[in-house]
Amino acid sequence: MNTKIRDSLALTTAPNQTISDPASTEAVSDLLDAKIIIGGTALAETAFTKTLLEVSGFSNIQTTTSLDGLMQLMRQGIANDICDIDLLILDKDMPDLNLQDLRLVMDQFDEWRLIPIICLCKESQWDHAQVLTDLGHGVTSMLYHPLTAESLPPAIMTALAVKRERDISYRQQLDLEDELANLKVMEARLQFSVSHDDLTGLANRRRLEQALELSLTQVRNFMSTSALFYIDLDSFKVLNDAEGHEAGDTLLVQVANSLRRYFRVNDTLVRIGSDEFAVLVDNTDKKMAIQQAEGLRNLFDGYSFEHHGHHYHLSASIGIKLIQRQDATTVGEVLSHANQACYTAKKRGRNRVHLYSPEDREMHTLRHSVEWAPRIRAALKEENFLLEFQPIFALDSGAITHYECLIRMRGDGGVVYYPKEFIPVAEAMGLIHQIDFWVVAKAFDLLCGMPDSISFAVNLSGNVFLDENLYRLIQQKLKETEIDPERIVFEITETSAISNFEQTKRMVTNLRSLGCRFALDDFGAGFNSYSYLKHFPVDILKIDGGFITDLDNDPVDQLLVKSMIDIAHSLGKKTVAEFVERESTLNLLKGYGVDFVQGYLVGKPQSIIPDKD
Repeated sequence: MNTKIRDSLALTTAPNQTISDPASTEAVSDLLDAKIIIGGTALAETAFTKTLLEVSGFSNIQTTTSLDGLMQLMRQGIANDICDIDLLILDKDMPDLNLQDLRLVMDQFDEWRLIPIICLCKESQWDHAQVLTDLGHGVTSMLYHPLTAESLPPAIMTALAVKRERDISYRQQLDLEDELANLKVMEARLQFSVSHDDLTGLANRRRLEQALELSLTQVRNFMSTSALFYIDLDSFKVLNDAEGHEAGDTLLVQVANSLRRYFRVNDTLVRIGSDEFAVLVDNTDKKMAIQQAEGLRNLFDGYSFEHHGHHYHLSASIGIKLIQRQDATTVGEVLSHANQACYTAKKRGRNRVHLYSPEDREMHTLRHSVEWAPRIRAALKEENFLLEFQPIFALDSGAITHYECLIRMRGDGGVVYYPKEFIPVAEAMGLIHQIDFWVVAKAFDLLCGMPDSISFAVNLSGNVFLDENLYRLIQQKLKETEIDPERIVFEITETSAISNFEQTKRMVTNLRSLGCRFALDDFGAGFNSYSYLKHFPVDILKIDGGFITDLDNDPVDQLLVKSMIDIAHSLGKKTVAEFVERESTLNLLKGYGVDFVQGYLVGKPQSIIPDKD
């Protein structure tokens, strides 16, 4: 290329840079490689303009002499939504050309709307109105014939520089729009995650509370009725523990999809917790709510989940809380009542529907447990448990041979609580083992200071026999106190022994190997008494008090008690009759050959053991 022309182009593009600046040279070379389309009235004119540009160093030039040819070249310049055309040089008198229409077409396409247009005019006379019109129609600049190598290249370079700036600005705009779009997507996802569960996509507790606020307002103002269903999957923990969390998550997603299909679009579907769901249904009534809940229960009851060849049956317990105008309630109370109804459904056998009622006995029991649990913990910590002792009379020797240890709990103001008030709570709240261990340790310590003729019968809960720490505690107390282990008789109820037969039998065998004796309490209360008796290693049978209280008036009880005593003796075991309160009952038991009796006739529980029996 002519050096003078290159220098002129470089100075035109970057007046503050020298010719030797590499950046300037690269920029000029880039512009000289730009794609230019020339449209003229005749082939000779377009060829002349092309030659003039080629002499100036431009290399990528196409020409046409018709509007159709121009449009074809422009369409060919588009590939993958990108146009490689950088400039149009169009003769104003080109056949069928209307710059305004052309610009309107180009502005409709992102690929074309940035392309600058240089208009070539035949006359050199300045027409101010025409110039304004052409520039208003998207013409970047106007040149007049005759064209020269000194005037044309700088104008072309300026137009191409404008195109480059437009491209850069457009790309920046697209990048900014993409960034803003991404930010909006992130914001939308964040807003969704705030009110929805990540795993199932259902609404979460926060969203439910908001929906309940609206529902309560609607109920109060428009005399409508809503219902909140609280759903708990009955066997989810079994599946989750057996197959792992992946299988559990899969099931939860399937349950969520089942809820979506079952309920209406405008019902609020919520995942409350691990395997708990809730559904808020507006504009319903009691009958419709119960029918809908029963339908859902049936749906789950017929659902089978398969994972790695294992099949699991699914069921659900559903609690319903009706939201009515007469209920002056809050969001927290609605949720609590629905949860309580679900709890009651589970307590009454699972796989059932229950409508909340303030009279539900299960909730009274639960509130009782919540009230008593801290009292029991405090009693354990502050040594507020105590033992009372009820004598057991041996008929053959006519003397009191041992005492049953009965636990009591001291309360505020010196109140004494009996086992029926706190033992069920301790069992439900996982505190019974601590009480059992306290009783064992206390009994050993008390027995250590008493005559060798006195023995203790110590009641233990069934589950404590599953705890290996029991064996270690008794072994340790025997070593510390050095008492004769036969002076300790541990009592376990028949129902507790049967519920975990093999493990309980193993622990009893181990403790008997230390020399301790065992009594099977409440014998006869279970249906399998005689079957288990053959295999259970106990020394004494305590006949259930239900057979003794009316023994002298009930011939059936008489037959049963006599058979229990005979069978026990045939197996080499002693017998104890509880709840003996009348002489007539005692006389019958003597005739049957019972070994020991216990009850108010012999002696009531007392806080101390008399020095002389």
